[in-house]
Order: sequence, then structure tokens, then C-alpha cells
Amino acid sequence: MKHFLFFIIGIGLLLTSCDIETSDNGDLDGYWHLVRVDTLATGVSSDLSETRVFWGVEMRLLQAVDHDHDTGHYGYLFNFEHKGQTLRLYNAHKHERAEGDILVEDVKVIAPLGINALDDIFTVETLNSSDMVLKDNVLRLWFKKM
Repeated sequence: MKHFLFFIIGIGLLLTSCDIETSDNGDLDGYWHLVRVDTLATGVSSDLSETRVFWGVEMRLLQAVDHDHDTGHYGYLFNFEHKGQTLRLYNAHKHERAEGDILVEDVKVIAPLGINALDDIFTVETLNSSDMVLKDNVLRLWFKKM
């Protein structure tokens, strides 16, 4: 009986000491392929389905990578806020493990990833388990979930 009591107490302590962190990002979580970009000012669309521009979303970070151009192996990391129909990307850092994550101060380096401001706010036009469409004041971005 004494061993059983210690076993129950041990299990209770184990369960109360574990923190399981879960994401509440819903369909936003995952790995997204940028397949099309519409320029709002001109109405011109660009098919990017053959390129390798990806956004990965997990927990509180968004990672954007252009594997076709020199964005670094790990690309760029962003903090984000997703509230209703709004997605805000901010606090961009180049993901450079050897040098430490370097704060991005020039929007030109992240523009090829579809991000046009160091603090960019997108309207979420579509978001489900397979498709995402985002629009800021310059572009409409079309993504497919991998």
C-alpha cells in the first residue's frame, strides 16, 4: 500500500510539473508556399508557383525564406499577431545562428518575401487548411499549405 501511495503521488507531481505549450494559431500554423503575387496598384499578377518562397508559422514566430535567392539558409524571423482578419508582422531578424539574429533595418531585404514594411499589417482575405490570401497596401499574396 505504501508503494502504491508513493506511485500515485509521483504521478501527480509529474503531471503538475509538466507544461505543455500549444499554439492557438489555428489554420495559420504550418508551412506555406507563396504561389502568386498581385500588385494592387497595377493589377499585374505574378505566378510564383515554380519558385521556392515559403513562410513557416509555428507558435509565436513566422519564418520567411526565399530558397531561390540569397536570403540566407534560414531566411528571416518575424514576431506576429493574428487577430481576426488581421495579421501583423514585425520585429524582423535575419536568422544567422553564427552571428546572432541580426535586426532588419532595411525593408528592401524582406520585400522579395512579400513583406513591404518593417511593421506590415495584412488583411486576411482567406485562411483555411489549404489556402491563405493576404493583402497589405501594396500586394495580395496567395499561399498554398504544404
